[in-house]
Amino acid sequence: MSTKQASIPDATTAYANLFNGVHQKVFFGRCSSSGYSPMNEKEASDMLLLAARLRQADEDEKQAGDSRYDEPLSALDSVLFGGTDKSAFYQEEDMAIKQAAAEWAKDPTIYNSVLSLKAYEASVMASQQNQ
Repeated sequence: MSTKQASIPDATTAYANLFNGVHQKVFFGRCSSSGYSPMNEKEASDMLLLAARLRQADEDEKQAGDSRYDEPLSALDSVLFGGTDKSAFYQEEDMAIKQAAAEWAKDPTIYNSVLSLKAYEASVMASQQNQ
């Protein structure tokens, strides 16, 4: 680790640090390992937008219970998980997330960005409770 300490960024900068330094690396790394790599910035932007919309559709479906998306989501799961036990997949994924988090915690910029966002979140919650 560097002897130079990174400062605590404001919440906006902290979010950008985490999005650019962690989220995009993980997202595009996973896509690349599945054979999907953006060819240009427009494709990268479209892939991120598609992922956000799929996540929202999945969250909406979970809240609604039965939905018209059950069948397509099930088909997508079968492609993604290849008929394997999903619980084993999630356990392996959970371990990989923990290992990655431990590695990123060593980076002062990432570490301080997480601290900044947690402090911001706490201040928002405190102000909501005081209203």
